[in-house]
Amino acid sequence: MTLYSHYIPNVRFARPYPARIISEGFFPADMHFHTIHSDGTVSIPSLIRRIQKNGVGCAVTDHNEVSGALAACREKTGLLIIPGIEISTSDGPHILVYFSSPRDLEDFFVHHIREHRRGSPWMLTTLKSSQVLEAAEEYACLRCPAHPYGYLLFNSGLGKCIEKGYLDESLYTQCDLIEGICANMGRQENLRAIALATRLGLPVTGGSDGHIIFDLGSAVTCTKSADPADFLDELKHGRAMVIGQENHFPSKVVTAAAITARFMPWLCPSTRIHCEKLAERVKRFMATRRKKDRTQ
Repeated sequence: MTLYSHYIPNVRFARPYPARIISEGFFPADMHFHTIHSDGTVSIPSLIRRIQKNGVGCAVTDHNEVSGALAACREKTGLLIIPGIEISTSDGPHILVYFSSPRDLEDFFVHHIREHRRGSPWMLTTLKSSQVLEAAEEYACLRCPAHPYGYLLFNSGLGKCIEKGYLDESLYTQCDLIEGICANMGRQENLRAIALATRLGLPVTGGSDGHIIFDLGSAVTCTKSADPADFLDELKHGRAMVIGQENHFPSKVVTAAAITARFMPWLCPSTRIHCEKLAERVKRFMATRRKKDRTQ
């Protein structure tokens, strides 16, 4: 029996070793990574060099932006680079969308995302989760809720919002994948995400949600194909494995500091958006409390 074959299509919590994975005939890709084209710190040339060095492919998924993904695809290196985007919706969840071609990604962005970005463009759009999921139906792509039970005080996970009653569970029917291991989440949140995917019968992905170069590859999704379109097709049909583990606390602190620094030029609009979201959470909490009081 080969080293990893008995985990397909399951998930393994362990440090990924790219050379070992590749020796087994699989190709690993970090399915959730940010560059300097949004709130990350990694340039596209630096990302390309890292991929060439360690053999881990990458889905470039900048927040509400596609210039980084398109630039990476234009390099024509033959590396496993998947064009993607992470959309921050107005009702909370972050939605990852992976495309078979950079042309489709650009078309989706131009016609459905670009004009809906807020004053702090990487933080929020005016689009609801249902609108993003429906718009993506027009394309050869896969829709995946990012970190379903994240993050801390922020309702940026679809599972978290549905669990709290903010959104309807029917949204799951428009999802193709579930992010099972997000390296910047905690183990319990990831286990809950995997359980959700199992209940829904959806394939699981793994990604770092990285913003610094050292995060790349801390969680990976692996298939038998290094072609981006074929990779996504294998993933869609459940012929993938996920290997990864959560980042250590110091790494998360460095990431948080890096993100904060990247948002400094947008301090005023970002603060206003945070206040708006806090007010929404308070209203929802009070409405839930009143509903419970009436039923008692």
